[in-house]
Amino acid sequence: MRVLFCGSGRFAVPSLRAIYQSPHELVGLFTQPARPAGRGADLRATPIAQAAAELGLDVVECGDINADPAVAAIRAARPDVICVADFGQMVRGAVRDAAAVDTINVHGSLLPKLRGAAPINWAIIRGHEKTGVTTISLVDRMDAGDIYLRAEAPIRPDQTADQLRDTLADLGAKVLADTLDLLEPGTARRMPQDDAEATTAPRLKKSDGRIDWTADAVTIRNRVHGTWPWPGGQTAFRRANGGKAIPVLLARAAAEPGPEAGPPGEIDGELCVEAGSGRVRVGELKPAGKRLMRWDDFVNGYRVQPGDRFEPIET
Repeated sequence: MRVLFCGSGRFAVPSLRAIYQSPHELVGLFTQPARPAGRGADLRATPIAQAAAELGLDVVECGDINADPAVAAIRAARPDVICVADFGQMVRGAVRDAAAVDTINVHGSLLPKLRGAAPINWAIIRGHEKTGVTTISLVDRMDAGDIYLRAEAPIRPDQTADQLRDTLADLGAKVLADTLDLLEPGTARRMPQDDAEATTAPRLKKSDGRIDWTADAVTIRNRVHGTWPWPGGQTAFRRANGGKAIPVLLARAAAEPGPEAGPPGEIDGELCVEAGSGRVRVGELKPAGKRLMRWDDFVNGYRVQPGDRFEPIET
């Protein structure tokens, strides 16, 4: 089949590679434009554009896939199937109609659960024990099209959103390849989603990373892991004798049962942090303006003592 691919982020790269290595013909590749990044604000190409360069593929950087020039170029490519993964733009009817068979999307959840821009993050934040990937037929409503295939993946207690994204990206590539193999002979079956079971996964805001130490330890751990690397688990370190609070981002944490001997946020005699229920053993963190470091290095460098505390970040 003739396949046209629209993708931008890291999640989409394994899917592009799967199509490139498949018997199907890649007839077009669209991605978001390069954007300023880093302190120097240098233009940075999308992960898909970088992967295309490695594979020797031509790629179109497109700010609006639904604009007339883009639609005309897609029609001229005569795709049988348009594949969309981590693209960053809504794909409207004029584009979808250019596909002779269908326009399909690779989504990082077990739809209809977690429709939206950040399903991987919210699966962890909300404490789900499993998630997965789904291929669907694209429609105007967000992530609401008929399902082709789904595949599950467990969520480990030590897994950050960054790590889970890579796992699901590889799984999504396989599910996409299987979907294309079913679409070619016309044997693919579509299953409507049950809207009554739908939940949402909105794009993360910076405030979604703020840690409430009165919550239980598992909830705090999920917040830390689900928001890494952005916006990160936001809190502030302050010594027991006062002084200026140091903003930090927590990157890894473990939830443990504890005696709850002190108030939430206080560091106990084993250098764990008291929670509303249980305690949190910090694994890695990033003080403001510093590198990511292990908890032991932070303890030694900042001379952390029992009675010091983490507290809510100032707004």
